[in-house]
Amino acid sequence: GSSSTAAPSNPPAASGNARWAQCRAGAASRSPAAAMSKAKEDKIVKLLKEIQRRPENKQCADCTSKGNQYVVSKFNIFVCTTCSGIHREFQHRNKSVGMSNFTKEEVEALDKAGNGLMRRTYMARWSPQEFPIPSEDSPADIRKFIEEKYVRRRWYAEAGGPAPPQQAAPQQPAA
Repeated sequence: GSSSTAAPSNPPAASGNARWAQCRAGAASRSPAAAMSKAKEDKIVKLLKEIQRRPENKQCADCTSKGNQYVVSKFNIFVCTTCSGIHREFQHRNKSVGMSNFTKEEVEALDKAGNGLMRRTYMARWSPQEFPIPSEDSPADIRKFIEEKYVRRRWYAEAGGPAPPQQAAPQQPAA
């Protein structure tokens, strides 16, 4: 139906991504307050991208993938597409870095935590010989790893010690 409210001149897109972009663009142009809100949002997005690019956050928290396009909110970690889907299976809420809006509080939590703090807590007692970091193309291994790591808390200890090695590289046994 037709309506008197201003709407995008192009017809609704078949893709949800296009509709999302229209929604975000429209919301920012409604009022001066929305423009100020847009400036704050841009600042939050900039900080989120900086946190995402930190060395400890460049690799997925749960596999060997170098992609980290999602955030698992419960643990404040960056993960790849495959791992984000597996986290959803465990009812762990996650958001796309590129397609979701993040609050200032969410970004501040990521700034304090991230994959480095996760490694010092959820992997504090982990060893590569016991359970190597799964390959990004092994969803069954990733699923088991995520279950052991976050659900069973197999390697968990309070934060404070150094992070375990990032790659499953062979290590010398302690003498």
